[in-house]
Amino acid sequence: MRTRLLLLCLALCSACSSAPETRESTPPPAPYRYAALAEMSRDYLAARDGSIGVLRPEGWLLTSDEAEAPSIVLWLVNEEYSASLTFVHMQMDPALYETLRKDGIEAVAKVSLGLKQRSADDVVHVVQPVELFRIAGKICAAYEYRTGTAEALIRVVVFDTGSRFMECTMFPASNTITPAGNRKLFEVQQSVLASLVVK
Repeated sequence: MRTRLLLLCLALCSACSSAPETRESTPPPAPYRYAALAEMSRDYLAARDGSIGVLRPEGWLLTSDEAEAPSIVLWLVNEEYSASLTFVHMQMDPALYETLRKDGIEAVAKVSLGLKQRSADDVVHVVQPVELFRIAGKICAAYEYRTGTAEALIRVVVFDTGSRFMECTMFPASNTITPAGNRKLFEVQQSVLASLVVK
């Protein structure tokens, strides 16, 4: 019942906010199944709102489209335009944030996944349920899903910036991608998260 209420509240909220989790679950022991092995440049990229910064992976470009995608605060695409990595603040009011903050980051990720399932135009198939891992000194929660008949997996990592919950999402642009290709993208995502600096 409480989960349904949280999902309903999230769907109705229009402002965003968040902070560090107070109920910390223990992530699986290292090494995590996605290694942060991608080659990184020395280019430091800051989010439009100044909330976070990351290093740019080699072969990836910074982009933006405030008119069409105003919620994306940091957006990277690879040089082939075959994948994109986005950072978006989760939309919620302060009261809901406080409730989720007490429940922990795993609960936040489950709410995130529930919203994807409710708002998707096609059927959402959960391939990897919510899992915890630690990177850059932070506990994060991740899940993977595909939509409809697409072979490509989308991976969402949820973390707390200290003032807001944020989603980092890796989107393959093609519906047909090999498992090895998907894994390589997720390792790029891990590498970017390993470089994360929260302001």
